[in-house]
Amino acid sequence: MNLEALAVKYGTDKLTHGYIPFYEQNLPKSPKRILEIGVKEGRSLAMWAEYFPNAEIHGLDLFEEYEMKDVQSNILNNTGYNDSDDHVFLHKGNQCDWRVLELLRKYDFDLIIDDGSHNSRDQLMTFFGLFNGKHYFIEDLHCNYEEFYSQGLPMGQTARTIFNDLKLIYDGYTDGTVIKFNKENKIVCINATEPD
Repeated sequence: MNLEALAVKYGTDKLTHGYIPFYEQNLPKSPKRILEIGVKEGRSLAMWAEYFPNAEIHGLDLFEEYEMKDVQSNILNNTGYNDSDDHVFLHKGNQCDWRVLELLRKYDFDLIIDDGSHNSRDQLMTFFGLFNGKHYFIEDLHCNYEEFYSQGLPMGQTARTIFNDLKLIYDGYTDGTVIKFNKENKIVCINATEPD
């Protein structure tokens, strides 16, 4: 099944936001470990688990809206995996907590997706805490223009503006593949590795 069909199957909002075509163009071919920040009820984790059946899928969330055990159960029921499968792992914590980031760094993820708080400061702290040169996506950059999501940063500085400025610099030295935005600038992929 392709990614769009899986997004429909699991009901993830990545489809309604228009992110699926961008993912299909920029995902690594065979990641071994994936981290998604911002799990909610686990719909996209289930999608990733089926799309990348040989990868470890990790999810980080505060688990305040949905309890961790309910999310785990939802993923297992929807994907057909069982508790004995070492395939999906959930981590509870704040994406800006340096102790959580230090723990997660040890996994050396091949693919990281930040769909967490959407707060620009949080996006930047998490990026600088976890980026290892491999595929790193930050979703919902359009939220950066709302005052609530730009709290904690100097006026006019957001994750979106900083990565856009970096893209302009990198594009002058590379083939334009290190930092890519979708056409609406709602999602960015940062990848400093060689193409798959």
